[in-house]
Amino acid sequence: MTHDPYARNMTGEMIDGRFLSEEMEILPEWIDFNGHLNMAYYGVLFDIGCNHGFNAIGFGADYRRDHGMTSMTADFRIRYLRELLLGDRVRCSFRIVKVGTRAFHYCQELIHSDGWVAATAETVNLHVDMEARKVVPYTDKLRNALEKMAAEQASSPVPDWVGLPLGVRS
Repeated sequence: MTHDPYARNMTGEMIDGRFLSEEMEILPEWIDFNGHLNMAYYGVLFDIGCNHGFNAIGFGADYRRDHGMTSMTADFRIRYLRELLLGDRVRCSFRIVKVGTRAFHYCQELIHSDGWVAATAETVNLHVDMEARKVVPYTDKLRNALEKMAAEQASSPVPDWVGLPLGVRS
């Protein structure tokens, strides 16, 4: 496996009804003084892991080059469920929750190679005109691709952790 995580995870596949990235390995430089994956690198894994979903809907580097528009994150939340250790391998799921005219909401899971979920994330992503640096409506082709993927994934229930409020348990 390559040690350049950005060189991988550009394709994905459906397994057990989940759209999953290629496998990613926890790298030595991501381990903190507690001996587990530093919290910042969960975000890196989710960011790398969404590439397969974005490419499947046509929202990658070619889209930016051809249309002058891209995606930017407006909101991002991670729930840390189990620690990851050096050498652990995970895949990242990608599921669209809701599509708007200029933004969409998606959720992800980091799934350990043994099958348990290490972390979850949800994101609101914006469609941005790079010249104007402004949020703008999707092109028809991109909106259709987003809506098609959302419709395909709608047969599975939205995970119960999506949209949970942030707070302290008593």
